[in-house]
Amino acid sequence: MATIMSTDHIADAPPRLVVRKVDSEASMRWLNAGIKDFKAAMGASMAYGMVYVVIGLILAWMTWEQPLFISSLATGFLLIGPVVAVGFYCISRTLEQGGTPHFMQGIDGLRFNALGLASFALVLGVLMSIWAVLSSLSVALFFNNITFSGNLLDTLLGHPNFMSFALVWALTGGAVAAVAFAISAVSVPLITDKRVDFMTAMITSVKAVMKNPGVMLSWAFILATLTFLGFIFFFVGLAIALPIAGHASWHAYRDLVAEE
Repeated sequence: MATIMSTDHIADAPPRLVVRKVDSEASMRWLNAGIKDFKAAMGASMAYGMVYVVIGLILAWMTWEQPLFISSLATGFLLIGPVVAVGFYCISRTLEQGGTPHFMQGIDGLRFNALGLASFALVLGVLMSIWAVLSSLSVALFFNNITFSGNLLDTLLGHPNFMSFALVWALTGGAVAAVAFAISAVSVPLITDKRVDFMTAMITSVKAVMKNPGVMLSWAFILATLTFLGFIFFFVGLAIALPIAGHASWHAYRDLVAEE
């Protein structure tokens, strides 16, 4: 008797993913594509961007008297950037398919693979917690007996341990940021686009970074520069920098990852 096999499990099977090797000009191509998407959907993109600007302004106001916390906040934006950019990924995917993007697509993107996205966000949350602990330990180690008088920033800059602190703080922050970038370079666009679990997404992201180290290093520098430019314009620049980075990250994902 012939055996009739159900195809339901085939439809539910996770996609088989392939990581591509890209050319040396890829990072600039992604950036230009991100700028193009931003111009094509400026209204929806800036609406999402302004949400994060308002959040950033509130957090900055709460930590205004503590400049070290503001710098940690900037680093935190780099860590959680891939998750908050879901709306931008959805807009770019809609433009790619020839559709008309709108604000609510970001909500749909959050719902599409909610478990995978929430799990990955938890991983980034753990990394942020680790960074917060390391940052606090660095302050305690180098400024244990400091007496603050007048402006906090001037006091820190004038302290003999400031350069040692800045070096340790930058190295530890850079290490955490490198780990975060490696596991998130294409993770969230992939989770938003296909029903994959967060571990598959992170492994795929690390493979993409390892297969294209030079390109991904330049890409990390571009993303960090966009975020920095957003911050030096008192967060308002993030309304432009974040959408461009988000749209460009979608094109990076599409260039780096394919379904077998």
